[in-house]
Amino acid sequence: MSGPTKPTIIIFPGAFHPVSCLGPFIKALKDVGFPAEAHTLPSVGNPDIEAEDDVAFFRSVMMPHIEDGKDVLLVVHSYAGIPGAGAIAGLDKSGREARGAKGGVLGIAYLAAFVPREGESTYSMLGDTWLWWMKENDAAGLIDTHSHLEVFYKDCNPVEAAAVTATLKGHSRKALSTGIENIGYREAGYDGRRAYIRCLQDNALVLAAQDAFIENSGVAWVVKTLDSSHSPFLSMPAETAKTVAELATEFAAAT
Repeated sequence: MSGPTKPTIIIFPGAFHPVSCLGPFIKALKDVGFPAEAHTLPSVGNPDIEAEDDVAFFRSVMMPHIEDGKDVLLVVHSYAGIPGAGAIAGLDKSGREARGAKGGVLGIAYLAAFVPREGESTYSMLGDTWLWWMKENDAAGLIDTHSHLEVFYKDCNPVEAAAVTATLKGHSRKALSTGIENIGYREAGYDGRRAYIRCLQDNALVLAAQDAFIENSGVAWVVKTLDSSHSPFLSMPAETAKTVAELATEFAAAT
């Protein structure tokens, strides 16, 4: 992309997943010259965390970069799209520049992710039910999962998929059942700088649901498509990194 400095890519995996699952994707981004980092959501394995707690965590990760004058491109996967929507509110680069501040969120990329409207939670967006591969763990206050290879990793190397599966944890039921107050992606500063990466073979968040999220959001998106399962960061990290790099260029050129 043009310009002397590339944005810092900050990635948040979705529910159940630790940051270690993003290793190949992080490496691929760094291989094409992007500073990149990823962080596990506090709601993974912690029953006391709500969606707004994840929002606060996202901002705590982003703000040191922004206050240092850097541009940030946020990549949110699956459930992370919900706190991601709140975390970017008021932080768009153009708006901060207009206020005389340096740094900001260059844009946001939703990777097979939930796109919430006001007050919506994962549970409500699933029709007030849990999907067939989810199971309530009442004693722990978590939502557990099963059938991981079929649901998350059907196009992944089986050995790699098994290694990632061994690291998964239950996810906070509170986080999956609560919504957020601010919907930042709707702000005008993200026009031309909000993207959705569709995953054609997704069995966790099926393509029809992904397309419905885009349609129902009420705003225009830059749309990209990967012929992948729910986990292209594992099955095709180089192609996923290439797609994000393209978005960085498009976001920087948006006016």
